Amino acid sequence: MHLLEHCIVITKRVLKESRRMGIRRINVKPLIFSSKNIQETKSHHTAAVNSKCMKVTVLGAAGPTGTALSLLLKQSSLIDELAVYDRSSMAGLVLELSHIDTRCKVNSCTGAAGIVSEANLKEALQDAKIVMITSEDEAFKKITKNQEELLKRNANVISELVPSLMRYCPRAMIALVSRPMNSLIPLISEMYKKGGFDEDTVQTHLFGVTSLDCVRANKFAAEILGIGPECVLVPVIGGSCPKTCIPLFSQMKPSSELTNEEIGKLTYSVKMAEEEVAKEYGRKGSSSLAMAFAAARFCISLCKALRDQRGVVECAYVRSCVIPEVTYFAAPLELGPNGVQKHLGIPALSDYECKMLTATIPVLKVAIRMGQTLALGPKGISTETCPVPEDPCVNRKVSSSTSDRISRGPISTA
Repeated sequence: MHLLEHCIVITKRVLKESRRMGIRRINVKPLIFSSKNIQETKSHHTAAVNSKCMKVTVLGAAGPTGTALSLLLKQSSLIDELAVYDRSSMAGLVLELSHIDTRCKVNSCTGAAGIVSEANLKEALQDAKIVMITSEDEAFKKITKNQEELLKRNANVISELVPSLMRYCPRAMIALVSRPMNSLIPLISEMYKKGGFDEDTVQTHLFGVTSLDCVRANKFAAEILGIGPECVLVPVIGGSCPKTCIPLFSQMKPSSELTNEEIGKLTYSVKMAEEEVAKEYGRKGSSSLAMAFAAARFCISLCKALRDQRGVVECAYVRSCVIPEVTYFAAPLELGPNGVQKHLGIPALSDYECKMLTATIPVLKVAIRMGQTLALGPKGISTETCPVPEDPCVNRKVSSSTSDRISRGPISTA
């Protein structure tokens, strides 16, 4: 029953009982039904049902991705409080979001003039269960495509945030939406370990969000199959750049007999999607909306897992030894109340996918080392290791008939 209808029923019952008892007049404080009152009532009810407030913080909310992400998260019934933070003022964004009639409370954690202080960051992070980090500067992205320059810039931004993350929300799930993710996640991991955090926290609480590759793979495959994208699930493993992401169309659900040509085109489309979007924007924009959508989907999955919902599975780039040659890898994960509940491993691969994996490993090694070097210095050595390497494609190939069907597809790691 709607809240307003419920209150009307109760009022009628009170009046009826009063007349029966001979009470002619009841002095009752008027109840004004406004969206604010109803919103507060819903929030109080939720707080009573759920003892723990689900607070999500978006760092970098002023950017295109951060703004869109904040809007999408404001709509979720799983989130009780949304804190938005950036170097510039969040007053306008928070005011606009506060006009949306959902129960999620929104807080701005910067001064009216965009003044950033430790107190602002503390307010944003304290009691946060999930922290989404978006670090982007459209003006900067327009003038450079050099990944090393982008890494240096975003590494500086993130390095300023990590000490506060460790201090104010040490148990929060940290989800990175920034590029180059293949290097930034190792950087954050090493900083956490230098700050005294154990390996278990690094392995279970830090995520590189690769959901956009999965979203694109689902959509592109659905177009070929002629079914709804929401009915398709394509795992994407590897890393988070054109040279390292590996969509596994051999493991697509529902399974389908795709031709070599179709798989080659689909793989190329997923890898080059960001470049195509940049071209259409005239190099003046990027996939901010799609990235925000994918990040919101991942955040909602984390919310479900933290509320102990079972069977929550997402692909993400994390500290992992599923491929022994590298210490970080994107693969399917089962999420739980403590973050990564279980590494689901690498599903069976075709010959074509094995070739892409073989080409990906050296690229990932270099990217991982770059991130670790930024945290440890050029002579620093990470303590992270994996078991003795095996052939990455041994015991992972699909059946020979399927392998023969797709092994001759064109290989694109660009």
